[in-house]
Amino acid sequence: MRRGNCSSTILAASAAAALLLAPALAGAVQPRDYFLDPPTPGTFAHLDAYTVGAQTSLEYRAHLEEGMSMFHFRASGIMSLPYAESSVNVDTRVFLFTLGGSAAYRHVYRNHTFEPGEDASWQARKDREADKDWDSQSYEWYEGRLRMTVPLDSFFMVNTGTIRHENGQDRSFDWFHVNVHDAGTLYKFDSVLFFRHRDFGAIGPSFRYLSSPKTDANGVQKRDGEIAYGFTFGTRPGLVSKRGGNTDLALVNMLFSFGDDEFGFHGYPIPWYLLAVYRASLKL
Repeated sequence: MRRGNCSSTILAASAAAALLLAPALAGAVQPRDYFLDPPTPGTFAHLDAYTVGAQTSLEYRAHLEEGMSMFHFRASGIMSLPYAESSVNVDTRVFLFTLGGSAAYRHVYRNHTFEPGEDASWQARKDREADKDWDSQSYEWYEGRLRMTVPLDSFFMVNTGTIRHENGQDRSFDWFHVNVHDAGTLYKFDSVLFFRHRDFGAIGPSFRYLSSPKTDANGVQKRDGEIAYGFTFGTRPGLVSKRGGNTDLALVNMLFSFGDDEFGFHGYPIPWYLLAVYRASLKL
């Protein structure tokens, strides 16, 4: 089966990777695996540098029932190598379950759309990039998601089911899911089993399944099921003072789908998804 956010690693990715490999700052008090615990209430500004771009977010969090449930509202803006995007996101957590939804508008200015039967492999996209043979498109997308978290002492499992509708052009390369699919409804399941430790952070295997509409070589639209697997690692580098509720996070997620020549970023000769992020969160 096959699986389904550009083209080459830039300075942000290198910086994020360096942060992950750096030793913890002496005297850090906050556990490095804190991001798996229930978040604190308040209003926060998040500043992200990630693999091929940057994101800014404003988030408001409030207890519905302290220790049991919480309401989240977040507005975000992304500027990256292939696209720009704005979104609003609402989530409500009740004990182990979180129900959420998002609405967004995306403008892709390095767009690759293919005719039925046309080669859409990573090599074909790489050749297009070399020739600057791309166009642009803009569209809205909407999603609903349900997350279940399972704390298991030294382990922590996160399972997320997502239903997402995108209004883009058929047979376009999706820079977020790193595959080619049609407009329409996508069904996705993500799972991570973290091993966590307060002095290290958390790391564990990742699995993702995506079902998306896709027109075949004969012009017939079918559903395409894709599987990817890899690992996720997160930690607190401690570069931002925790005074006043500030914190930071470094995260790496790698996924592979061997045997699928349409999966992955076309800057690499392997079916590879890479997300490297450094986030500074400042309490307002």
